[in-house]
Amino acid sequence: MWIAFSLSAAFFFALVHVLDEYCVDDIFEKPWFGVITSSLASIVVFQLVPFVAPFALMDLPAWNIVGLAIFAGILIQTSQALYFKALSYSEAGIVASYWNLIPALLPFASYLVLGTIFTVSEIIGILILIGSSVALCILDSNFEARWKSFFLMLGASILQVFAYLSEEVIFQNSNFFPAFFLITFGLILTGMLPLLCKNIRKIIHKNTKKLAPLIKFFVLIEIFNLIALFLAQKGIAEGDAALVAAIETTMPAHAFLLSALIVLFLPLIAKREVLKNLPQKILVVTVMIIGVYLVS
Repeated sequence: MWIAFSLSAAFFFALVHVLDEYCVDDIFEKPWFGVITSSLASIVVFQLVPFVAPFALMDLPAWNIVGLAIFAGILIQTSQALYFKALSYSEAGIVASYWNLIPALLPFASYLVLGTIFTVSEIIGILILIGSSVALCILDSNFEARWKSFFLMLGASILQVFAYLSEEVIFQNSNFFPAFFLITFGLILTGMLPLLCKNIRKIIHKNTKKLAPLIKFFVLIEIFNLIALFLAQKGIAEGDAALVAAIETTMPAHAFLLSALIVLFLPLIAKREVLKNLPQKILVVTVMIIGVYLVS
């Protein structure tokens, strides 16, 4: 069942990537706006479902697990700040492919920290998925921006590796729903901290007229993001963090396909660069399917 959660998470993460790219390119004055709007939208979403709070907060884990869960949320949101900046340099599918640095790093970190050992087929599948993601990166037509986004996403991926390992420990020592909401609390808290800076509040206030009419759009994006986080964390709770990360390397494939559909049906907001090297991208996506099969 964990593989279904992981594949579904990859789809929703890809959908969020495509929508975030539109926001960064056409709505936000600064890429880091996405961190703040995401946190504000998360608060709105949780206000819409108040009945879940008592259910989520009962049977809280030990305080050290509570702290680790909030810390995991901080890591996730900090990595998101780097991700939004990377989106200002490269298209969504390329940026999504850089997340595949995670399964390149996670098996080694998982072995060193948790002592996890993988089968030969799982290792081959992980290598195929990583290689496919590298191929997608090479297909990025903007060479200079490729490296800027690469180093930003390398930092984001390292933070996510620590978040994944933290989540594996958390879900081994806590029920799922309390842990999920504690992680989300850490995510929201981190996204709101920049508002303590006066200069940032001024920039946000200056853009209020532009951003306010789009609150429903931001809430929709955050609903998709929370669904993706829920599915990814559910996959980790039922499976293995490194294998879940490997399955999520299919995210660029989802992102390219979604971007191609937008080019066809919503050309006014589309970036036609996504159609460059399309046959090669489709071939790489096909190879990714083989990698998913081996990991599963």
